[in-house]
Amino acid sequence: MSLHDEALTIFRHLAEIGPRRAGSPQEATAAAFVNGRLRHAGMGVTTHPLLVSPRRRRLYAAAAAAGIFGALTALFLPLPSLVLALVAIMALALDATVGPLAPIGPRRASQSIIGTQAIAGGAGLAPRSPRWRVVILAPLDSPTVTSGLSALADPSLAAALARVIALALVGLAALAELVIPNRGWVLLVAPAATLLALQLAAALRGPRPTPHDRNLGALTAMVLATQHLLALEHVEVWAAAVGASSIDPGGIEDLLKIYPFEPERTLIIALEQLGCGQLCYNVDTRRAHQEIASMIALAATACQIVAVERPHAGGAWLTEPLRRRGLRAISVYGHSDSHEPAAACQAAAPLSEDAARLVAAIIEQLEDGG
Repeated sequence: MSLHDEALTIFRHLAEIGPRRAGSPQEATAAAFVNGRLRHAGMGVTTHPLLVSPRRRRLYAAAAAAGIFGALTALFLPLPSLVLALVAIMALALDATVGPLAPIGPRRASQSIIGTQAIAGGAGLAPRSPRWRVVILAPLDSPTVTSGLSALADPSLAAALARVIALALVGLAALAELVIPNRGWVLLVAPAATLLALQLAAALRGPRPTPHDRNLGALTAMVLATQHLLALEHVEVWAAAVGASSIDPGGIEDLLKIYPFEPERTLIIALEQLGCGQLCYNVDTRRAHQEIASMIALAATACQIVAVERPHAGGAWLTEPLRRRGLRAISVYGHSDSHEPAAACQAAAPLSEDAARLVAAIIEQLEDGG
């Protein structure tokens, strides 16, 4: 079977499973399929159970509710209102800089599938240490909708600014009422309360899978890349299908806790949104940026594919926790200026094939001393 036919077979099998909501039976079915494929590729495979929740959405809902309460009481209880607004802003700032805060509310069961291929001679009585460790990541679940009202509960920069501005207006109105009491400060509270109410409604709606699942191509590319690995003497390869990645970074966080990869010898390749369009990549690290970008360009030339370096406009959620830990990370994704669905453009399988070939070429460069 050719690489193209194999990519198409894997893609169609995953597509038949249906939308893979976080914690759903469909996500578990996809996990079992990936588990079997990685074992067939000769990898050692483990399943890591996860308890996840839409932590950020619940935090955003709590912050919006606090802001609404503060807006309604700013003219009567200005000091408590000011404190409430400042606490909500601080919580949002910590979430954005330090990482998602503790889960709020009930959690659901999910899982991540981890496959490993040790270096030749690395599994004996006196195992050798690999020169490099390459970790290939792909989302196990379907992506979620972040358009329309749902975008207000998105962790994007625009949505984050909207939340902070609304809470800041509440705090400003409460502070002004403390310093210069004047009922006119209600003009600041009214638009803030309206915006916060919209944000609360968006957060409470909950994430919904997109009608066109571009993560299918990413999962296909990860499986395809592992099935064509040669015996490696210097590069240890990991493949991780991360569960519930669209609602909770807990899968990545648990992976890093269980397996504390050394930053100096680890390269993360995150495959995301490989639907249709141009194959693109983004180096999500400041460390050795130029060297990594040059290596990817050489790998693309070696396997005769076109890959363009450009910022990931949709947000590279898989690599966000990695950047905070100083790990070298690359996002590989598909970019298209067209709004045509992946099923219609019939390019998901070829794009997955190109991404798998690019990943294999990167690993070969590292194996050869890159």
